[in-house]
Amino acid sequence: MSLFKKLKDVSIAKKLYFIVGAMAVLIVIELLSLWFAVHTLSSVRAFVGAEGLWSKAQKDAVYELRKYNRTHNYKDFKAYREFMQVPLGDHITRVELLNKEPDLDIARKGFLQGRIHPDDIDDMINLFRRFHSNKYLNRSIQIWEEADTVLLQLIPIADSFYADVNSGSPSVEKQNRWMERVDAINGQLTKLEDAFSYTLGEGSRWLEKMILTILLTVAFTVEFTGVFITILVTRGITRDLDEIQKATDKIIKGDLNARAAVHSKNEIGKVAAEVNLMAEQMIASNKELEQVAYIASHDLQEPLMTIRNYVNVMEKQYKHTLDDHAAECLTNIGYATERMHQLVKDMLDYSRIGSDKKLLFLDCNKEVSYVLNDMDASITASNAKIYVSPLPSVNAYFELKLLFQNLISNAIKFHRKDIPPVIAISASDYDTEWLFAVKDNGIGIEQKFHHRIFSIFQKLHPDHEYSGTGIGLAHCKKIVEMHRGKIWLMSKPGEGSTFYFTIPKV
Repeated sequence: MSLFKKLKDVSIAKKLYFIVGAMAVLIVIELLSLWFAVHTLSSVRAFVGAEGLWSKAQKDAVYELRKYNRTHNYKDFKAYREFMQVPLGDHITRVELLNKEPDLDIARKGFLQGRIHPDDIDDMINLFRRFHSNKYLNRSIQIWEEADTVLLQLIPIADSFYADVNSGSPSVEKQNRWMERVDAINGQLTKLEDAFSYTLGEGSRWLEKMILTILLTVAFTVEFTGVFITILVTRGITRDLDEIQKATDKIIKGDLNARAAVHSKNEIGKVAAEVNLMAEQMIASNKELEQVAYIASHDLQEPLMTIRNYVNVMEKQYKHTLDDHAAECLTNIGYATERMHQLVKDMLDYSRIGSDKKLLFLDCNKEVSYVLNDMDASITASNAKIYVSPLPSVNAYFELKLLFQNLISNAIKFHRKDIPPVIAISASDYDTEWLFAVKDNGIGIEQKFHHRIFSIFQKLHPDHEYSGTGIGLAHCKKIVEMHRGKIWLMSKPGEGSTFYFTIPKV
């Protein structure tokens, strides 16, 4: 776990090198295991072949000795000795390998004498030394030793036979007795050879199962480890990238309080830290812009008041002396001044939002009631029907009233011409926050404009259709984010809109 904690701070390039290196090491381990399995099974095969050579050579030696009994031809006795070299060579190897510090050259020469293929000798010696304590191989060695003991009894009998034949007066009785002894030894050896073959076969099957288990274990370990390391590294990278994407998506949508969690110190972690720093700088820049807007808006108030006052004076004193064109121009100036005055007022309101950071325990039912009383004239004029479900009391800032006011005002303003506006206000209780909804039956908004309308000065309709400054929903967004909540909408053209916003429970 300590390694993995350190790994997350390593650069992505080094992580990739680590994965490739780890996989290479695991593949080498798998290849070494396969090499060991192949050589071990090959050694078992060689032992089975050696047992066949031993058995065949022993039978041939007995056959030649019987033949010599009939022919008394030295050629047959010589053939007997040559066949005996095979089991005697294996005997040399067995005895040498059972020593605590065996001479491997002697062991190799013994197997060569036993007609073992040179390529198989070292593998057979390694198998003998590694697994001699295994119950199957150990039992096979014991049988081999017992067979050697029995086989060696042939040598003095054959030598006596040879001496009697060459004495000039061979004894038929002795020769028959010796041949009976040879037959008895041959019978014993046949049983021991069968026992050796059976035991070695059992050992071979055990060894095959063990090697298969090792190979499967190593293969599974290699694959699992490789997949685990890959998933661990890629999941860390994906998680960090997801954090950055989530944060940047929120920032793009205007939520400057969004932050990317920094889980590592690698390149991605540095990018996440830079994203967070960018958000901080944007907040600072926005505050500076708000201050500039406040100062500029405040300074515009005085000349606007002067223009409006002069327009009022001219309308009162010179109304009857102005021709129609001059009167129309004066009226247009008055309208433009009023619009400019309203825009400056909205800008001042926008810049003031959040200036008082004191939380209040507000009853939302009362706040909405105050808004409806203030808007009574526009509600009556539009024949609006407003339904308010029981709303909670929340810890919020006093601007919460402005939030409800802007949403209700927009719902009335953007109603369809053929039917009066119907507005429903409700709230849902969740574990950590309240979810408010303001639903209307108005003209609706296209999907592509859903995020754009929360930006300041964003107007989707010309003034002659729906007048306004394009600041109302920007007010709403700023108020909600001041509470560390979220605001969004669900809407389709001609089907009305539902604006949702959350207020966290403090």
